[in-house]
Amino acid sequence: MLAGCGGGSRIETHALSQPRPECEGSKDATQRERARTRLNADLSRLRAAAATVRGHTENGNDKLNAALDRFSLDVAEPTLPVHGRSRFIDRAAAIVAPQCSLCFQAHESNRPIAAGAKLACD
Repeated sequence: MLAGCGGGSRIETHALSQPRPECEGSKDATQRERARTRLNADLSRLRAAAATVRGHTENGNDKLNAALDRFSLDVAEPTLPVHGRSRFIDRAAAIVAPQCSLCFQAHESNRPIAAGAKLACD
């Protein structure tokens, strides 16, 4: 008996999905901890800046806008997993929502996971 080319068994190959760095965050625990520390400091700055706003405003003030910009830049870094970054955005949005509606909307639009998310990390 001769074995024919191709044989009787099929070997199937499937591409394994690779973890996406923007979804998983850094593998280095020290970098993740530094990022959390920096974001917690940013949240403290946001609280202090939000306290300077009297009442409710549409645009905030210079101090709040500067703190918001710093937080937005730091939370955009892919060091933390996307779900962790989203939780920090939740906290920041809760801080600024009573004082500044556009600041709240800025947090919501920068969220890495949401209804119209750019990243499918689930």
